Amino acid sequence: MKGLGRISAAIGAAVAGVGAGVFLHPRSGARNRKAASGAARRQSANVATMVGGSVGRAPRRATRKEARLADQVRAELAERHDDAGTMQVTVHKRTVTLRGEVARLEDIDAYELTARSVDGVADVNNLLRLATTATAGL
Repeated sequence: MKGLGRISAAIGAAVAGVGAGVFLHPRSGARNRKAASGAARRQSANVATMVGGSVGRAPRRATRKEARLADQVRAELAERHDDAGTMQVTVHKRTVTLRGEVARLEDIDAYELTARSVDGVADVNNLLRLATTATAGL
């Protein structure tokens, strides 16, 4: 058994040596490192695709319709609720996302119902959270 361990260690060292020779060669090493980094980048892009389309993408600008719908939702929230001014409202493909902190737990559902009542809203992602005592005073 000791002989088998020594053989596998020798094989591992030889593979590591060949790998180091390929990647550290003065002339072809840079090309091989560049090719390997491209493969890693492609692999991470595939992971981002599996995780979700929003991972690894720059934020995009809203279309005019989306901006208009977001303004309508903001106006409706401001009309019906007193403290809706600090809330972030974004729209993507008629789905409204609400972000921010609210003072009372009941407000979370109320804001969502208000956003759903606006014409043109298909769905609402409610990411509102209850303000903690540490952030409530800020």
